[in-house]
Amino acid sequence: MHPVQTNRQIGLRPHPQQGKAGPGRAPGGFSLIELLAATAFVAILIVVLAMATGAMTESWRQAESRLQGHQEGRAALDFLARELAPAVVDTRMQFVVMPAAMLADAGAANVAPDTPAMLWMAPLGGRGDLRCVGYYLTRDDDRRRYELKRLFIAPDHPGGYFPRMINPANPRDPTLRTDPVSARWFLQNWDATAFDDDDPGNELAVTAAAADRVIGFWVACIDRLGAPIPWLSHDANHPSTSLQFNSAAYFHLATESPFQNGTGIAYLTDSDQQAMKANLLPAAIEVALVTVDQQVLELGLEIPAPVTVLDALNRPDLEASLAAFETQLLANNIRTARVFRTRIELINGR
Repeated sequence: MHPVQTNRQIGLRPHPQQGKAGPGRAPGGFSLIELLAATAFVAILIVVLAMATGAMTESWRQAESRLQGHQEGRAALDFLARELAPAVVDTRMQFVVMPAAMLADAGAANVAPDTPAMLWMAPLGGRGDLRCVGYYLTRDDDRRRYELKRLFIAPDHPGGYFPRMINPANPRDPTLRTDPVSARWFLQNWDATAFDDDDPGNELAVTAAAADRVIGFWVACIDRLGAPIPWLSHDANHPSTSLQFNSAAYFHLATESPFQNGTGIAYLTDSDQQAMKANLLPAAIEVALVTVDQQVLELGLEIPAPVTVLDALNRPDLEASLAAFETQLLANNIRTARVFRTRIELINGR
């Protein structure tokens, strides 16, 4: 009788290394060197993927910041245009463009030097009630804050900052009259509290940020012939004023051809004995803004101060002003600044 065989084959011997780890080899057939190499490769791959993801995230963040800055700059300019277009003046009201430093004298903080401020009256709101409106630029280099500020005052504001237009006790009150060489009609009742918008509980504040990261602001008044109006402060007939334009000054505007001085405006002697106040608005206002991304501010790059360049006739030249500012930005390695510019036709300026 033949012997019964088991499931294993007769004569089959196990391989000396089968079923157990040999020296320097991990279970499953990988050596320690192979395992370390695979681990290192996976680690490098994770680092590369993390770097790529970080780069994409940073690129997305920068694009988002640029888009937000673009939207804020454009929205601020559009809003300014809607408020400025219906501006009005008469013998009791005034429209001025002036050095923003004059607002600092009235209590405003961190006013950007050598920049303009605009102040005017306009029928705004649901019922078209008269409002006092203004825009100016601030800069705080220590806190890296650069803002276009909007000033807005209703007649019933609790601070009493709205310009007084009537004095029932004295109809001839001289303090209520617009001045041909100053903006005191606006500024005489304003104080630091009116400009303190950092305190959320300050109900007397009349200013707020219209746009952030605005590092440049320029204004040019345009005459009826479409040319910039020379600064009032550079006219020999108004030696005592710092205003760049004043609707209550003494002047005439040309309607068909320039005057002999080559401009569309003729300033008259500063005397109510020889001429009447113009009480006229410019035909249009040209405004330019320059904004930067938040990343530029985070890098701590030096932000140059914007300056208005005047031509040979003492007219503001926005093209030259922007070109000079761009040169300064590039010299400071700021290459992502964005320019917003518009010309606003004034409904009552014709």
